[in-house]
Amino acid sequence: MIRKALFAGSWYPADEQALRLLISESIETVLKNTTYQHCPYRFAVLPHAGLFYSKTGIAPFFAADLSNVRRLVVLAPSHYANLGMDTLASSPLDGMETPLGMLESQNLASAKAKYFSAIQSEHALEMVLPYIASLSHRPKVTLALISHFSQPQAVAAIADALVSELGQDEIKEGRTALIASSDFTHYGPRFGYTPYQSGAPLRVREDDLALSHLLCEGRIEEAFAFCSSKKSTVCGYAPAMVVSHIAGRMQSRGWVADYYTSLDISSSTDANFVAYSTILWR
Repeated sequence: MIRKALFAGSWYPADEQALRLLISESIETVLKNTTYQHCPYRFAVLPHAGLFYSKTGIAPFFAADLSNVRRLVVLAPSHYANLGMDTLASSPLDGMETPLGMLESQNLASAKAKYFSAIQSEHALEMVLPYIASLSHRPKVTLALISHFSQPQAVAAIADALVSELGQDEIKEGRTALIASSDFTHYGPRFGYTPYQSGAPLRVREDDLALSHLLCEGRIEEAFAFCSSKKSTVCGYAPAMVVSHIAGRMQSRGWVADYYTSLDISSSTDANFVAYSTILWR
């Protein structure tokens, strides 16, 4: 079972040369940033909008030295399939197509064929795959979905089960790295989320950075309460909490490598916008 590059040609270039140029230019921009912290990263929260918007937030992870990574686990929310609460969904795959070539899959023991359509249709999984395929040493890739948690204890249960399967030493030594795929606040009438009468971009930034710092520090119960109280539209809060919990177990230090909104990219005056926060852990 091969996962097709469903969004190539629409959400990002299908042409190999154009895609390589997009990726290389986004990474070069990161490397020129004097505030960028150059070190290997084992965990990340990265955006998943079309690459016109998300390349800025994805590139910081791939600008780092990933030569030690043998397996990359990508966790995303499901935008199209209803998975229910506290459900980690994965499908057995033989590989993943990208315009830059085929990626090799390393499946979870719990992978079930019934989840293949959910994995195939999910853009939140696909946006990082071209970046992985662009690496000189391609790690094996594991894809999984998790959308909602009923309580903070369920985050720990899923995270601990993943660590047990992936291997604590493999994660601790950086041979296995984990990416949570998440955009942050979706604001405006289009998203049914308009809690602020004025200064929405600034207020949203405050909210998103508060949540980002809770995730950086592995404060899962507070992050869960924050999302619940705010009725948050952060779509990938569930995978972000799983990665944050595992990073905390490994005593990794997180930092917010970037934050911006779709308004910053498009210079639009639209009342609707999406925010993106890039979190990296050493």
